[in-house]
Amino acid sequence: MEALIKTLPAVLRASGNAPEVAEAAAIAAWKHAAGANLKDHALPLSLHDRTLKVAVRDVIWQKQLHSMRGQMIFRLNNLLGQPIVGAIEFIIDPNLYADKRS
Repeated sequence: MEALIKTLPAVLRASGNAPEVAEAAAIAAWKHAAGANLKDHALPLSLHDRTLKVAVRDVIWQKQLHSMRGQMIFRLNNLLGQPIVGAIEFIIDPNLYADKRS
């Protein structure tokens, strides 16, 4: 996985920053940056207009992750090699979360 993450900047450049590739790269970067501690509590959904939407289980996780938002944006863009993610929106959706885990 680490080797794949390191290729994200080159893949983005080679694609000409195609929206579909940027979205897939941002989602992969989130999963890597979030690590094992967050993967069961926050699921990346999509990237639109530089906003990464992430599903969370409840308001507690939404508030906790909101406070880490700036740090996560920095980490994501560092992994991507360019400012692909400008904002993160944490959406409370316990049903969607359950669907994504199965």
